[in-house]
Amino acid sequence: MLLTRIAANKKILIAINFLFWLVITLISATQLYVRFQGQYDGGWFNFFWRQGVSWAGWALLTPLIFYTLPKIQYGKRLRGIIKHVFIALAFTLGYSLIFACLSPLFYDAEVTVWEYLRQNLITGAAANLLVYLLIASFSFMLIYYQRSQADREKKHKLDLEVSALERQLMSAQLETLKSQIQPHFLFNALHSIASLIRKNETAKATETIAILSELLRATLKNQERNLISLQEEISLIDKYLQIEKVRFGENLDVSYHLDESATDFPVPAFILQPLVENCFKHAFRSRQKGKLIIQSNLNQEGLQLSVADNGKGSGNEQTSKPGSNIGIENVKQRLEKLYHKSASFLLKENDHGGMTAQLQIPRLTYE
Repeated sequence: MLLTRIAANKKILIAINFLFWLVITLISATQLYVRFQGQYDGGWFNFFWRQGVSWAGWALLTPLIFYTLPKIQYGKRLRGIIKHVFIALAFTLGYSLIFACLSPLFYDAEVTVWEYLRQNLITGAAANLLVYLLIASFSFMLIYYQRSQADREKKHKLDLEVSALERQLMSAQLETLKSQIQPHFLFNALHSIASLIRKNETAKATETIAILSELLRATLKNQERNLISLQEEISLIDKYLQIEKVRFGENLDVSYHLDESATDFPVPAFILQPLVENCFKHAFRSRQKGKLIIQSNLNQEGLQLSVADNGKGSGNEQTSKPGSNIGIENVKQRLEKLYHKSASFLLKENDHGGMTAQLQIPRLTYE
């Protein structure tokens, strides 16, 4: 990130270029001074300005090299190599021209520019080419770094977009699953109301309509949420059971055994309704007295929820008919979408008759 910010700021790059070649000049001037201090007049400054002339050309050309190389389209490998050879020769010759033009100002003014150019090409061409290659190598390193950073940022952005699409898809799938639940309880509620009206039990019908209204209002309130607190979930299922109580009357006994420390635990919205509905659909058909026990308990893995009935047990009825287990499959799919393999669902037969549907919801939840 630091190299990217530096490369993006031309003023900083020019300042770094100036400081770099100044340091090179200082180092080379000091080395020559230590080696030849007794052979030349003028002391250390004499070596400094002479070395300054030698490195000034590269100080002027370095920004141009950094600007030129990234803009070259190499195409095929052979063509790219040929292009780079010509560019290397051009910059090497360019340095020799700059050095030849500056030399009469700082060295012997009687020697012509062309003579300085000839001498530099003869004696320093190889060294100048090597310096160019070092500058070009650093430029390519910077280009590679910038491109790799751009690729990483592009990949990160793409990963975020894919994650967002996956979340949208999961949300859409969850909405589809939730939409399968609502018509079932609505149909049952309307059927109960219609039965009460036919029996001229208008008071109970009015009461059921009021409860249904509250339930629908609460359902719409939580429509956009995949997760709600356990307390809200119990409130929803209690309203649903109130409608069923109007229909069953004294023949339905519901009891709750809830862990008070789990009231704020997040659970999938309306996850208990298909389990409770399954009891009415299968367990209570042949019984005069239906009993439901809804329990919650916090453990090390998370929250354990269970719905137990006193029905006739598993038999074959709950699994034999195609489409008879839509609610149970709905619960399994929602748990899979939200928690993957971290959640579990178990449907087991009780020792004294009836069935228990048991959910294990992990603490780590999908938001």
